[in-house]
Amino acid sequence: MDMSGFVSATYTSADHTTIDLVFEDRVVSGVKAIPGLWWYDTIVAAGVVIGEPTVDLAAYAADARWRRETGGIVVGGIPIATDDRSKLLIAGARIHAEVDPAWSTVWTTADGVRHPVTAAQVIAISAAVLAHVDAAFRLYDEVVAAIDAGTITTPAEIDAAFAAV
Repeated sequence: MDMSGFVSATYTSADHTTIDLVFEDRVVSGVKAIPGLWWYDTIVAAGVVIGEPTVDLAAYAADARWRRETGGIVVGGIPIATDDRSKLLIAGARIHAEVDPAWSTVWTTADGVRHPVTAAQVIAISAAVLAHVDAAFRLYDEVVAAIDAGTITTPAEIDAAFAAV
């Protein structure tokens, strides 16, 4: 690799195994950052400080929101999964529960335990899941606004915001 015109280097992975090399006329992305490779040893010996990878805070916040949304909740002592499939099943069960208030079923919950549930319980579970999902999106909106305002500037601050709720 011709190193003429070299400007800077930035890690592209948190584990420091890949790097982007910036030259005056080009960027070489995804290069293996392995001590012993001549180019790596050359820039390190020259005292070049390799920058840390940048984080897309909005994307990180979106992932934190998704993890929060799909992380499950407990309703009336019953652990409820909130992944997308579970939310669809709960929504369908709610529709049936509203049509037939005398209906009941046995629901296998997030912990693998089977629980008998009534129509009223299904409606309560559905309402709790909706509130949980809504809260995740509302918090995400607040976090993105804080990122845009510059008051949240690190992934740790995003994690703290989602952990506080």
